[in-house]
Amino acid sequence: MDASTAAEIVSETKPRKNSCLQILSNRFISLLEKAFYRLGYSVASHPVFTICLCVLVCGLCAIGMKDFKETNEAEKLWVPATSRIQNEKHWVMENFPPFTRYASVILTNNNVLSPTSLKAMMEFYKSAYTLETGPHNLETMCFRVGPVCHVTSVLELWFYNEELINSLTQEDIIHKINNVTMSPMYHSELHLGSLLGQTWRDSAGQIVGAKAASVLFLLHDKPKLKKPAMDWELQMVKLANAGHSDLSDIFIYTTRSFDDEGYGAVNADVNLLSTGFSLVMVYLILTLGRFNLVHQKFYLSIAGLLSVGLAIGFAYGLAISCGILYGPVHALMPFLLLGIGVDDMFVIVEAWKNLSQKEMKLPLVDRMALSLKHAGVSITVTSITDVVAFAIGASTVIPGLSGFCIYAALGILALYGLQATFFVACLTLDQQKVEATRDGCIPCYVHKNYTPNSFSQRDIMTTAFEKYIGPNLMKFPVKTLVLLVTFTLLGVNVWGFYQLRQDFSLTMYIPSDSYAHKYAIAREKYFPSDGVDTAVYCKDFEYHKSRDLMEKMYHDIVQDPYIVNGSVVFWFSAFNKWFDTIKDDPSVAHTMYGDIKYPYSKAWFALLLHQFIYQTSQGQAFRHFIKFENASSTGNPIIIGTYFTLRHTYQPDSKSEIIAMESLRHVIDNSGLPGGGCFAYTDVYLTYETNKILQRELYRNLLLAVICVFTVTLLLIANFRTSLIVFTCVIFTLVDVAGTLHFWGVTIDTASSILLTLSVGLAVDYSAHIGHMFMTVQGTRPERVVATLKKIGPAVFSGGFSTFLAFLLLCNSYSYGFSLFFRVFFTVVLFGLFHGLIYLPVVLSWIGPEPYDTHLTTEDRTNVYVPECKCNSKGESNYLDTSSQMLIFDTTTRKSTDQDALWVPQQDSAVVDKTELGITTQDTVESPLLDDSSKEMITSQDLPSSQINFTSTQPSDPISMDTSPLQYKRQHCHSVNNDNQTPPPMRVPQNMDLNNETTPPSTVTKAIHTSNAMMTPDLNIHNGLEMPVLDTEKLTSPWVVKGSQLILAPGWKDTANPNPTNKHHPQNVIGQKKQTDSLKDPSRNSSFEAD
Repeated sequence: MDASTAAEIVSETKPRKNSCLQILSNRFISLLEKAFYRLGYSVASHPVFTICLCVLVCGLCAIGMKDFKETNEAEKLWVPATSRIQNEKHWVMENFPPFTRYASVILTNNNVLSPTSLKAMMEFYKSAYTLETGPHNLETMCFRVGPVCHVTSVLELWFYNEELINSLTQEDIIHKINNVTMSPMYHSELHLGSLLGQTWRDSAGQIVGAKAASVLFLLHDKPKLKKPAMDWELQMVKLANAGHSDLSDIFIYTTRSFDDEGYGAVNADVNLLSTGFSLVMVYLILTLGRFNLVHQKFYLSIAGLLSVGLAIGFAYGLAISCGILYGPVHALMPFLLLGIGVDDMFVIVEAWKNLSQKEMKLPLVDRMALSLKHAGVSITVTSITDVVAFAIGASTVIPGLSGFCIYAALGILALYGLQATFFVACLTLDQQKVEATRDGCIPCYVHKNYTPNSFSQRDIMTTAFEKYIGPNLMKFPVKTLVLLVTFTLLGVNVWGFYQLRQDFSLTMYIPSDSYAHKYAIAREKYFPSDGVDTAVYCKDFEYHKSRDLMEKMYHDIVQDPYIVNGSVVFWFSAFNKWFDTIKDDPSVAHTMYGDIKYPYSKAWFALLLHQFIYQTSQGQAFRHFIKFENASSTGNPIIIGTYFTLRHTYQPDSKSEIIAMESLRHVIDNSGLPGGGCFAYTDVYLTYETNKILQRELYRNLLLAVICVFTVTLLLIANFRTSLIVFTCVIFTLVDVAGTLHFWGVTIDTASSILLTLSVGLAVDYSAHIGHMFMTVQGTRPERVVATLKKIGPAVFSGGFSTFLAFLLLCNSYSYGFSLFFRVFFTVVLFGLFHGLIYLPVVLSWIGPEPYDTHLTTEDRTNVYVPECKCNSKGESNYLDTSSQMLIFDTTTRKSTDQDALWVPQQDSAVVDKTELGITTQDTVESPLLDDSSKEMITSQDLPSSQINFTSTQPSDPISMDTSPLQYKRQHCHSVNNDNQTPPPMRVPQNMDLNNETTPPSTVTKAIHTSNAMMTPDLNIHNGLEMPVLDTEKLTSPWVVKGSQLILAPGWKDTANPNPTNKHHPQNVIGQKKQTDSLKDPSRNSSFEAD
């Protein structure tokens, strides 16, 4: 090789100028790796202490769970604290608390208005009336209107008189139905639309038949009657399910039905979740360990699941002690932490498996430290991203969702710490057991002369990624197909995401095979116009001055298109009709003033209203609509509050329900009543209030979460291009999940909103691990992708698959909630793994960025030894005396110890094994980390490791040296007490060819002044060791190795052209030429990708 060619190589191998982000990246990654190495070293040195400390800390935090209380109130969980309905509900609960229970029955037949059907209905009523629960029956527990129990049905037209009903003819029935408008029993308007379903009429417009009839039983909801009332409801369910021979079907729904059927299905499916956890544990045992008696990981798998339990205790205890509310949806927490925790476990174990053969010869504490050093950065990227995303989600105005995000953030943070400490400590103890050849299940038994079977030494998943998945993904047709599938899925699911509608119905959460679900379906079929019952509550104000305003409000409500005609039960109109009949009576003349025939004061109005309610038959039907103070005393009654009832029309979805609620509110708010005296309220409005903001909050939380994902991954991965590609994976996964849920029939409600928010955390894990690992390996882009999949692919796949196993058994669940869990987690795992393991590698193979400049310290850990003398001197610098082939020390210019070293190809016979270096088992370990000076020597511009692996030569003389990855402390060290003393020389063999034969040296002599460490005039190149030369150098090669770079020796081109060939091995010259060509070719990757 001539001097000009060598100069070109030197020029092209000059380090690139790093950008600010790259500099920050290198420093940040270096700091993280140092921190995790030291943490791993400490944990592995004291595993038992670490385990005890983790258990103690989590146990102390878990003490806060002593104040555990689950919040079930919808207004506290799902309604913003600033919503108007909060104050409205408080007023209603204080003045008109719920006081009834119910059993609603739908009876169907070809024509329920036939004499036979009415007789069957009467028999059913009698059977229900005679049901007994101990000393109680319907007579003793029913809600009464006057002297009779309140049971609403068409039978009330005949006073539930069995003899009269049995004597009815078809004509009698039709006549009565079409000519009676007031209930003869309860003196209220009769609403046939709510009593008869699917009616049909004759040519005259009269009702002549109906397919269904409803019966409503009302019971008192008093504490002492609650248990017998619930028992009576249960007997009613059995009675309805038994059916009747003269009726087609009987459907029933009671106050206790949702708890029995909805929560009952949930409790039943909890057993399936327990089985799912067992499947996860079995999978952990199979994948973490090997199939032999010693290397199986039964106890380590339990420890991994235990870390999830400790994280739950930490998060729950800390959050509860801080007053963060806990709701039913928080039961999802264990599954979230299981998915993230198992993923981190696999990453740590995979880092352990990826240690090289040389690293596996190191002491156990160093191996554990190295494993955590490389796994720690990866789990930091995913964990911190998840924590920040959930912390941002905690800012939502929905209290239940905010609380869940706080619990999740604390749990993931705790799990992050536990995986890096508790699990690593358990892994250390497990490895001690393995190295002692103790049995995997019975550790007290030691296997002597144990040899594991050959099958257990195979790593099937790693082989699959390295030999099959990775190489096949790098084929151009496969890449094209992957991108085609990815963007096809994206396009279809973008449309599905756009079509995803907001809707919520309790019916969805009732198992489809339950009697309650059948009732809901029948209700929608036979009474489609019936919507939600609601009420208008009025506070105390001057009713006597607001007669016109009250009547106007009533008229506007009746005209509202979202209110069922005839459903308004208005006590004020009934009172006015009664008063108009007595206003000329002299006994009430004193209550009026002037020409106005109406009570002139608030007190007289209250007194007359009290008289109407308690002393008239028609007024007794409204007894519970008015609340008086001093109602039963001799003092003057005072009105505290009133209300009247009405019913919304049926609305097909949540959006329409919200419109109906807002329409009624608009009428009331604009009625002109003083002080906003009236408002509409029903418990269902709490759900409507949540639905009003749910979709907006969902999109807000998702947007903030993905922004946080990009920001945090940019800071932790510290590469804009990689972070952007990972970000697209997360976005694609979320869009695909949401779009698929639309095609699966899922709508936006509280549960699906939380699950979609939660999916952000899981989606990040599958992509961030791959993106980070890609930045730490070297070679061409395809080589780096295959290496990435080999190293981290099995861990990512196992993390996702184990999450899928936890929910696998819920695929056929009858509970909508658990079925929804399966759908969301299944799609998150499916699309997350697809984008992380398939799409992301393909994109990185085309446009992936350069690896970290600190790469070589991570990648070729055992092939790099950087010695540092720790002698008792002021500092000294070593260099090569070429005439004697000795490493000479100069103590005149060295200000601090450095880690400069000579580097030669690994294939060179000059490579010295550790045993040849005099390193024994008595040497102790202090730190494996390269300092900043050594990392500056190792850059991504070095010759590719696929062509040359660099290894430093080690002096055989006994000195104390710091090495990378290990610093070995020698038993003794040569002292240098003053500048005149120098340590003994050390020989460093150089220029050995690949067959251990010495290359014939080409001798070149170049005189160099040594007074001030001069640079050579040739391209300002140092002598390769960045130190002054003290004497004439006798060079045996045109090349000196600096860091991991081959550079031209000073003054080489000023001499006669040496013979650059290796006469013994001409193929080596060919190899050099090939490398030279690759370096000169501008089309090659800037990292000098291997051929």
